[in-house]
Amino acid sequence: MDKKNLKFFENMLQKRLEEITSNINLRNTSLMELYTANLKDQSDIVSATLQGELDFLMLQKYGLELKDIIHSLQKIKDKAYGICEMCDDEIDIQRLKIKPHAKYCIRCRELHEKSKNRIKK
Repeated sequence: MDKKNLKFFENMLQKRLEEITSNINLRNTSLMELYTANLKDQSDIVSATLQGELDFLMLQKYGLELKDIIHSLQKIKDKAYGICEMCDDEIDIQRLKIKPHAKYCIRCRELHEKSKNRIKK
């Protein structure tokens, strides 16, 4: 991958890293507010519990994406960005534009998903 594209994806990843970090901070603040709230009404307690569960699930999702983004930024530094971690072929630029922290090319991603689904069954 040429330097211009690498810089484009590095900027894209850095921007998403900042967005996720901001979202994590907001969700953590929301969880702390729910934890310290003095709720007495049953419907408020149920609503707060559901919101807390949603915040927790979103934090997990953001955490996984954050890990992948940090991994991708390291791959840029190591000059290994854009290479499929399964077959070592280049990942299509269009795929990276949609998911800049992609680890696999389309073909390998499909194989990975199929193998995960077999294991679950």
